[in-house]
Amino acid sequence: MDKHLGKISPATLQKIVLPYSGKARQEVVSGASVGRDCGIIHLFGGLISLTSDPITGVSSDLGFFAPQVVANDLICSGADPLGILVSLILPPHTKEGEIEKIMQDINRTCLALNLSVIGGHTEISDAVNRPIVHCTGLGKIEGEFFPDPQRVEAGDVIIMTKGAGIEGTAILAREKEVELRPALGEQLLVQAQNFVNLLSVVPEGKIALRFNPHCLHDATEGGVLGAVWEVCEVNHLGFTLEESRIKVYSPTKQIARFFGLDPLRLISSGTLLIFSPDAQPIIQSLEETGIPAYLIGRVRKEKTREVIRLGGEIQEITECPPDELWRVMGD
Repeated sequence: MDKHLGKISPATLQKIVLPYSGKARQEVVSGASVGRDCGIIHLFGGLISLTSDPITGVSSDLGFFAPQVVANDLICSGADPLGILVSLILPPHTKEGEIEKIMQDINRTCLALNLSVIGGHTEISDAVNRPIVHCTGLGKIEGEFFPDPQRVEAGDVIIMTKGAGIEGTAILAREKEVELRPALGEQLLVQAQNFVNLLSVVPEGKIALRFNPHCLHDATEGGVLGAVWEVCEVNHLGFTLEESRIKVYSPTKQIARFFGLDPLRLISSGTLLIFSPDAQPIIQSLEETGIPAYLIGRVRKEKTREVIRLGGEIQEITECPPDELWRVMGD
């Protein structure tokens, strides 16, 4: 069993979780697999996308993070995010005001994302020592096409929006504020904390979908490297990434340096990875709307998975990397 905190490894997932998929139903168009965050079903003449995600890496602003991550998964499946079910599991002695604050943040975030809160569950339990927010998201796919890791082919370009390690930067700047303030200074610390405003990939996802990309993937746990590894693993493909092309914002660099972390392996909701035969029209369209986008690598037929580091060293990625966040948050 995996020893690190966070998501279990793809190898373990394939061994002890994915084989148990219940009854095969003809309505299920796309089920669970490595690299795929949504299930897609054919219902009432159309395609519906479903996903679920808990928020476990933060102790504050849970109501802001939770809707964002499910909306990101939905847009990556090609769906327009419509609504969420919210489950709150809260420790004993939680005050009503704390519950209301979480729901106020969820409401505010859902209004910004055009999402409805359509149900859920709220419970006080001694099984947890801090609040857990778990959301199930639902979205609608127009037409019959949707991006999927199984569509990725050798020769596809890999495009990245914004920067690496966005979510991890925001989490660490908030959760480790006291430690980081002397090293970063107040201005840079606040800038890093405000990375929460970059978490959504819905705007860039909508733009990318116009070009029928092979796959969209939000770089969550494992960061950019983990996300690319997962997508390529589905079809037993390799990849080459160039670190010099991967944007890392200054606050991320300084936080990573402070904790001795690799920004490319740091959780990064807000970073969209696009796999497509052609980079130019997608990058141009994104940049025309003010969203930075970079061609960072290519998918290879050979299964070798490597990063060309800044100094020219070629680093082989032999397994899906565990997220760097837990090296700090697990202390």
